[in-house]
Amino acid sequence: MTKNETINSTENRNFFKFSIIFVILYSFIIFGVRLMMLLKSDFPTGLDGFFYALQAKSLVVNGALENPDHEIGYFLCGFWAKIFNNVFLGVKIQAALSSTLISVLIFILLKIISQEKNIIPILGLLISSVSVGITLFNINYINNQTGLVFFLSYCTALIYLLQNAGRFSKIKKNLLLLLCTILLVLSGLSHLVSAAYAFIFTAIILIRKLKIRNQIILLTLACLCSVLLFFNQLPRFQSVFSLTPVLPCFSPVLMNLAGKAMCIEMSVYFVLTWCLGLFFFINKHKDQNCKKDFAFLLLIPVMFFPFWKLDELDMGYRMLLNAIPVSIPFNLYIISKIFDFSKIKKSKYATLVLFITIFTTGLFFTPKLYNPKKDPPWKYYKSVVEKIDLPDDSLLIAHLPINHVYTYYCNLRDGLNYEADFYVPEGKTWRLAYGTNASYLQQFFGEFEEEELNQLIMQLNGEYVLIREDLWQRYLKYEEDDIVDSLMNFYNPHTLRPEFIRKHEN
Repeated sequence: MTKNETINSTENRNFFKFSIIFVILYSFIIFGVRLMMLLKSDFPTGLDGFFYALQAKSLVVNGALENPDHEIGYFLCGFWAKIFNNVFLGVKIQAALSSTLISVLIFILLKIISQEKNIIPILGLLISSVSVGITLFNINYINNQTGLVFFLSYCTALIYLLQNAGRFSKIKKNLLLLLCTILLVLSGLSHLVSAAYAFIFTAIILIRKLKIRNQIILLTLACLCSVLLFFNQLPRFQSVFSLTPVLPCFSPVLMNLAGKAMCIEMSVYFVLTWCLGLFFFINKHKDQNCKKDFAFLLLIPVMFFPFWKLDELDMGYRMLLNAIPVSIPFNLYIISKIFDFSKIKKSKYATLVLFITIFTTGLFFTPKLYNPKKDPPWKYYKSVVEKIDLPDDSLLIAHLPINHVYTYYCNLRDGLNYEADFYVPEGKTWRLAYGTNASYLQQFFGEFEEEELNQLIMQLNGEYVLIREDLWQRYLKYEEDDIVDSLMNFYNPHTLRPEFIRKHEN
């Protein structure tokens, strides 16, 4: 070994040690900042916060989920709730931890696939730590986050296995293959998006190893499976596509609902990813070392499909939100293939110090992205449901998300934000009606004695009335049409659960 080779080897070892120490320390900082952000609220965060909480509470109290499901995030929330003997804290720990692991796994993935001992992996960690999308994932989408953790782990393990299969023993290869299989299954169980990503990534990995004819066959089969999946979920998908606006920043509705910072970031990653992919394809199509990577470009239309309907926080928004943490390692890998980062060895540490200073400062500002005042009024909802005293075998129909608050605080009794589409014993279904008055409603039921009527129709506060469901339905038939129409809104559930939800639960 020459003197220069010895020096380079020593520098690489030192940089590797620095990277590992830095990532460990920085991961604690990310976790602390994320948890500090979530602890700004005394209650669970986001619209679905209490659903995660009641799932975790049910797991701790009854040993089973309140709403049977296979998504791993619920079980991990319950695990941390049990460990810390605090449901709200357990849910927030799972949110903060899964967010932190996404950043750490981006570093590990880039470290494995990076050809040079460069700063790209650390840059991936830093960028992800200040991402608006990844930060706000904590608030509402714990299952999504958990799924992405398993997906990124699967990608890392599979690539590591393929890169080193030739020098591993048979036992080690089989163990890694088992690990990949477990992570693939966990990706599928955690969330539909991570399941789709894992399926497509596996197909791309296989495609890269095959001859052109076999690649075409496999791509055809993959497209066929995708079409079958699409039609199987057609009731869910049929209203989520649109030719415009393409970019989130061009949707005034989404800009208002999701926030300008979120929409701008999604739009930046959208444009950047498509541009980098096109640039890489055009400029590297003759490079034999890069041709095998062209299959990865198939991920681009999956991550940033241009024809989502973006006038609500539905599937299009969620898919683009999921794309952000996946696109960060993807884009940095493409950049590392386009540009030679090995030439900045002399200024490597100075560049790192600059990046670390800038992004760490930004990280400590990320908690400002979460405003607890934009959460549902949990304290108010709690004060409402604590006035309700129903039998444990009853069902309460109430709007989202107060139905989850009711279930959480009222002995895990059933609460539904749709009209019941299953059998409930007579007289056991009740409703939390909004925007009406108990005294007014009681006028329609003169056949009851006053004392009995006061038990069947109760004014809880200025906005909510508790009424037995059969009486509510009778009242709607008695009432004038224009008043009935005014009551048929989000706060008074009046539809059955969509078919795709009923199929999922059955």
